[in-house]
Amino acid sequence: MNVFSVLTVRPMKFAPRLLILALAGCLLSSCGTTSSLKGARGEEITSTRKFSKVTVQDFKLSVSEMGEKVTASKAYFPDRIATALNKTGRFASVKRNAAPDASTLIIDGVITKYVEGNPTLRLFIGMGAGSAFFESDVSFRDNKGATIGKIKVDKNSWALGGGIAAGQNPQSMMEGAADKIAAEAVKLAK
Repeated sequence: MNVFSVLTVRPMKFAPRLLILALAGCLLSSCGTTSSLKGARGEEITSTRKFSKVTVQDFKLSVSEMGEKVTASKAYFPDRIATALNKTGRFASVKRNAAPDASTLIIDGVITKYVEGNPTLRLFIGMGAGSAFFESDVSFRDNKGATIGKIKVDKNSWALGGGIAAGQNPQSMMEGAADKIAAEAVKLAK
């Protein structure tokens, strides 16, 4: 086998793996943002306060349409955040709905928009038809209730449609947002 044949054969072996990896990344991502941790006036957090524990409280709902999945999201999203925090390994304790003490960071919030949309419309039409949305205001507080900072989650399905957009829903959007929230919380770890 000469050098030319090695260069042309080997890339073909890895092409399917790269394609699968790229598609998986697209399916798990959505449009929109999850902001970094900001102060009450939108300024960068410069808190010298550090925490060794976290409790993630159930979220409140402030959405126009209620349903089974919407109601479940007030516990589902905080569960995803707690799981992401545990994966970091930076806090001695990560609990759900626990009573806080002086070394506990409290994460809670309000889900302000939850729309499942229509995956069939996203698949075949796109251009915003059948779009899915997930929005939430996430608060970081100390044990006395004083706000340390806030994160704004503003996610929506891919507007161009197709298989990528059809696979996106509020639950998948929560996964990515939870990872970002955990990354921001780590900045406050002891």
